[in-house]
Amino acid sequence: MPRYLLVVSLATAMLVLAAPAQAKELSSFKACGAAGCREIKSPALLRSLIKGVEAQGEPVTTRTPAPVPFFRLEFTAKGDEGSTPSFTQYYTRSPALVAMETNPDAWTWVKAGALRGLFDRVTAGVTPFAAPTIVSVKFGGKPVLDPASYSRLFSLASLTNDYPDNGDWTTIRLETAAPSPWSTGAATLEYSPGKNVLWRGTEFVKVPSALASRLEQHRSLAGATDASSFPWLALVGGLGGMAIVVPATMFFRRRHPG
Repeated sequence: MPRYLLVVSLATAMLVLAAPAQAKELSSFKACGAAGCREIKSPALLRSLIKGVEAQGEPVTTRTPAPVPFFRLEFTAKGDEGSTPSFTQYYTRSPALVAMETNPDAWTWVKAGALRGLFDRVTAGVTPFAAPTIVSVKFGGKPVLDPASYSRLFSLASLTNDYPDNGDWTTIRLETAAPSPWSTGAATLEYSPGKNVLWRGTEFVKVPSALASRLEQHRSLAGATDASSFPWLALVGGLGGMAIVVPATMFFRRRHPG
């Protein structure tokens, strides 16, 4: 399965998401959390919400975040009223990110951007769902031992531009105790055994050799050192904050559920 999308494929994916919004108006919106949902029916707010969704940007604009408290946002278009919303997104306040579906079963994280104030407004008074617990991890389709220990993959910080250009990516699929955006394709991480590099949305991270060995053997990541064999952070800092250059096409990717 190809990992990179052509720009035309990206445009098509975004049209799939935007089509319901452009063809219809919202009849209702719900911001849901641990204690229930807040329903919005104000025409002005509904118009602002649908305009904001239509303006959402490219599929990948941020790193894949570690599990944090979140809200489920349910959008229902006029004519689609039924037992399920027309489409759903997820929102985290800190960091301010949105998990959105760009194609059937293809999810990604984007920065909330201009929608942050609006989403904070419609979720005001709603208790967020708690940060989910990772209960299952599959690496290359095979389960690992001690799945909770794989939360360490979100804290690795040694950025690198030493990644493979093709074919060497293995999917890491997470499942959480309760439904969450980390149980969708939006949570998918990918790992290159040849380069010991983790792909997290817009980031490529060097995985220390001890951790990489355990990962490749589907073992627990607890106890392995996070120290890298090369001081990547020092190098990045020594470059005066220069951004690691990654081809734009690397971000035009489809997130599959694994």
